[in-house]
Amino acid sequence: MAKRTALLIAALAVLSGFAFAEPAAKDGMIIAPGTLNANVGIGYGYVWGLDIGGGAEFAIGKFMIGETLPFTYGAAARAGIGIGDTFPLSVAALGTVHFCWGALEWPDELAWLANIDSYIGLGIQILPGIGINSIGGSSYFINEHLAVNFEGGLRASYVGVLYKF
Repeated sequence: MAKRTALLIAALAVLSGFAFAEPAAKDGMIIAPGTLNANVGIGYGYVWGLDIGGGAEFAIGKFMIGETLPFTYGAAARAGIGIGDTFPLSVAALGTVHFCWGALEWPDELAWLANIDSYIGLGIQILPGIGINSIGGSSYFINEHLAVNFEGGLRASYVGVLYKF
């Protein structure tokens, strides 16, 4: 019963953030060149157990597709650790690309979609072994700096927070 109550409270907190969110996009972008962001989250691991993941990213530049769709590219570092018997650690350096849904025209009923930034990343995993890995996710910005973050990839899929400096 306590777990259900905690999940209900967490869900209501997230939903209330959606209801009172401030517009975050400027010029069709949320993660603009020169911004630094950091995220951390908790989730269920791919094998078993609980995982914690997070990292930082710096937005380097932007490019346009069709003169109307702005994309931001950057460099990110991510780490993930499993909480269990062995505490497996994953670390990666990635190149990223972001798209802000605020670059599209939305009817008033769907204006909240303008606060979503979606991204993908591809790069080199350093731990537990060297290889190629990827991440992907979306962030819903409650205000100009703070977002609820959903990410999958490196160590696990997780829900967390992202702060844009």
